[in-house]
Amino acid sequence: MTQQLDQESPSSNTRWNRLSLLIMGTGLAALLASAVLFGLIFSGVWDGGAKASGPETPTGFGNLKVYLTPQPTATLPPAPTGTPQSVAPIARVVIPKFDVDAPVLTLGIDENGIMEAPEGPWDAAWYDFSARPGSGGNAVFSGHVDWYNIGPGGGPGGAVFWNLKDLEQGDAVEVHLEDGTVYQYQVTVLRVIDPNTTDVGEIVGPTEDEVITLITCGGTFNPETRHYNMRVVVRAERIVESASR
Repeated sequence: MTQQLDQESPSSNTRWNRLSLLIMGTGLAALLASAVLFGLIFSGVWDGGAKASGPETPTGFGNLKVYLTPQPTATLPPAPTGTPQSVAPIARVVIPKFDVDAPVLTLGIDENGIMEAPEGPWDAAWYDFSARPGSGGNAVFSGHVDWYNIGPGGGPGGAVFWNLKDLEQGDAVEVHLEDGTVYQYQVTVLRVIDPNTTDVGEIVGPTEDEVITLITCGGTFNPETRHYNMRVVVRAERIVESASR
């Protein structure tokens, strides 16, 4: 007898039922996993690789006024001789290894002596109490390590200095001025320090060599305070012979 085309066999029905159950089970598992992941991210237990610290300060070394008060005997190191110098505004800081090309804001300290922080995730700050790049001494920069809404789907994600902790000795850093001047630097030291350190002057104060200091958050993230307990500090020395204009 010929079986009618619109009539399914019992074995066919069983296969379809199993397939439907499998699809439904997979969908429910994915939905459950998404709900758990959202809960963990929201509670701060798991963050998908970023801590969502948002606008917290990437510096946080306390009152710097004591370190920035000029001393009668203090002298800044002379600028390198025979090298291009410019008074043009600082435009960008570039880290080729990680494709960082960030606009630079000029900031200082607030009424409490606290270093001001960039207002957005992609900006870097140069501090006007520090040396100008190209003029000798220590030019201090900072940037955020992460931000709360720049990751996939509007979640947390790495910010401008997310990869600062992964720089190595010899890596290049560039400072670009608005007139086209480019100062090049080479990483010499990377430190992870307590922001309550008593050696703040060594980080943000004058230096004998011409260097830049890059600062961001690091260490362990506290989901309750939304703060990190450490700071990543990178020091890079000027490569005078490679500077161009």
